[in-house]
Amino acid sequence: MSAPVLYDLELPPLDIDLGDPPPPPAGRRRRQLRAAVAWLREHRWDALIVAVLTVVGGVVHAVGMNRSPARFDDEGTYTAYAWAVQHLGHLGHYTYWYAHPPLGWLQIAAYNVLTGAPDRAPYAIASTRELMLVCKLISIPLLYGLARRLDFTRFGSMIAVLLFALSPLSVYFTRAALLDNIVTPWLVAAFFFAASPRRSLTAAIASGGSFAVAVLSKETALLYLPAVALLLWMRSDRRNRRFTVTMFGTCFGLLCAAYPLYALINNELLAGPGHVSIEYAVRWQLFERVGSGDIFDPKSTAHAVIQSWIDQDRWLPMLSLLLAIPGLLIRRTRAVAAAFCIQVTQMLRGGYLPYPYVIAMIPFAALTVAGVADWLFAGRLVVVPWIRDRVDSTLRAGLGSPGLRRGRQILVGAATLVLAVFVAHSWQYGLQDLRTNDRDAGKAALRWVLDNVGRDEYLVVDDAFWVDLVEAGYPRSHVIWFTKLDVDKDVQLPGSPQWASIDYVLLDHQDDLSVHLQADGQPSKDTLNLFPTLGKALQHSHPVVTFGTGLDTVAVRAVDPGASVKKAGG
Repeated sequence: MSAPVLYDLELPPLDIDLGDPPPPPAGRRRRQLRAAVAWLREHRWDALIVAVLTVVGGVVHAVGMNRSPARFDDEGTYTAYAWAVQHLGHLGHYTYWYAHPPLGWLQIAAYNVLTGAPDRAPYAIASTRELMLVCKLISIPLLYGLARRLDFTRFGSMIAVLLFALSPLSVYFTRAALLDNIVTPWLVAAFFFAASPRRSLTAAIASGGSFAVAVLSKETALLYLPAVALLLWMRSDRRNRRFTVTMFGTCFGLLCAAYPLYALINNELLAGPGHVSIEYAVRWQLFERVGSGDIFDPKSTAHAVIQSWIDQDRWLPMLSLLLAIPGLLIRRTRAVAAAFCIQVTQMLRGGYLPYPYVIAMIPFAALTVAGVADWLFAGRLVVVPWIRDRVDSTLRAGLGSPGLRRGRQILVGAATLVLAVFVAHSWQYGLQDLRTNDRDAGKAALRWVLDNVGRDEYLVVDDAFWVDLVEAGYPRSHVIWFTKLDVDKDVQLPGSPQWASIDYVLLDHQDDLSVHLQADGQPSKDTLNLFPTLGKALQHSHPVVTFGTGLDTVAVRAVDPGASVKKAGG
């Protein structure tokens, strides 16, 4: 067998243009730095305005944030949930029953771990209020950026941020350690990305992701879905609209699916014997929860809640309601005005109206007011087509003439200046109160308990005090959140009847005593029916010491099983 013949072939060189070799990392970083400097130079005025607004808003928010408003039960609940995540590895300090998705207090727990906030805070809720300040500092530049992307002028964007940052109503509620305040930056970010001028798939994905985090932080953010979708549809390019909307929905849907998937894995998706479920929580939230009544009924709880908002600031609610319809007609404000109107419409249905419901409305109310004022000042007649097409061309030309435009700007500017004087005069008292008055009677009440109540005694408390008492050395089985009496299988008192084992009850007037106790100091029939253990304990209790005044009152009551009992009133 002959050996193979080897041919020595000379191949021509490959004629392939591979382009320039990639620049070294150092060169890439220099190019990125130059691009950042160029962007900053182009947007230097916006950057300066945002910096000033963030500092001003942060200072107004921070000064006195641990003194006012007074701490209340909901703040303690989310703080305690985060504490349980950090120290127990559970989603709650009692049985987690899907009342809210857990991502909100998971963020609180992450902040506590990363920053050590509980170690420097004067009390537990104060560490969570520190995170609320961070949320406010993030929301301010996002809100300004959203306003600019909606074609507001710098002046209009400043007005929107100032309304959001300086309204006493906003300062009061955005200080509170509530899930709604964690939702706000994510919700504004969803609108911010939906309004991206690049109209890219990346922006749609970022909007869907931000909105999913908002919903998983508190489910009420889902109400804003039509407004976010409207803005995304209005701002997307027709050539890739189907793709951007699809990517938004896919990203949002897949992330939100993690919540029911978690319940399914734990066999807690559907109601059944012996376990909690998402089904029951949703049914209770939507249909079985006691409503707050008609907002127009002066005797209803809903009317009282809205009145408490107006007592803080009447200007922002009044102006936003007045300008909501014009906001829907103007293209640039249509989506944010729709977001505001959706929330207003929900208040009319007569269901349960939470005290902090207004928090998520505030940024969209501010954008609606500032956007309409900015539209009047700028004079861009861009409204819904069916109105625009019917406006006489001569009239439009007249309104657009330099002389009339200048006159309109002077008129709108003067009206805005006069209104600003009235608003500032009204706001100064509310802001001064929030800055200087100490409404937190809980500090003194907590100190009294630590000094006078033994670690072996049983206390029924607001969640506002739960973490502080446990951290002070009281056993978790001896410090009982009052809402868990009679409803949580993990709460077992040693006595029979169980209420006789309770030594002290520590409740605040704002959230609990006003509900459970009547004017004569006896529990109501509703309390005895819904919370029989708490009702019986209150029925056999007497006040020991009281701190604070009015709605800021915190009372310590001692339970005496042998005390005589008056008949409960209606």
